[in-house]
Amino acid sequence: MTRESSPISSIPIEDAPIEDGYSERERRVLRLWLRLVRTSRKVEADVSAQMQKAFGVRFVRFDVLSQLYRAPGRRLSIGDLGASLLAPSGNISSLLDRMEADGLVSRIADPNDRRRFLIQMTDYGLDQFKEMAQANARWVAGAFAAIDDATLDRLHDELGAIAEI
Repeated sequence: MTRESSPISSIPIEDAPIEDGYSERERRVLRLWLRLVRTSRKVEADVSAQMQKAFGVRFVRFDVLSQLYRAPGRRLSIGDLGASLLAPSGNISSLLDRMEADGLVSRIADPNDRRRFLIQMTDYGLDQFKEMAQANARWVAGAFAAIDDATLDRLHDELGAIAEI
């Protein structure tokens, strides 16, 4: 039986599934990776929806405040802030403009480079962050409620080993 080819290329239209060429280890690893990605996206979407419902803000605002909270002096350059975010920020400049207008952050001159600005968390931003952080901790804990503490610790360690590659 001959296979038909697409007139655009010489790639057969019907081919054996790509997975047929994978080793058993590759199949297992890919299955785990897909599970991790899907789980991460689901938890992120659930927490983001709860953040929107409870505080009327997208998760990325909380993420910005969280990164600033952990930074020395609670300030970062725009580049460092953007690189540290967990959530996709889209246009970070527009996001920071809105957050500044809402009193959560302020732009200050970089003492080491007059051409740059740093983003600094305001006192109001700190108050808002603390309230959101408490709720976020509860929501994330709820997402992992089915996993016992020993398994949480083991998963943390195992995923850390992957991250060190």
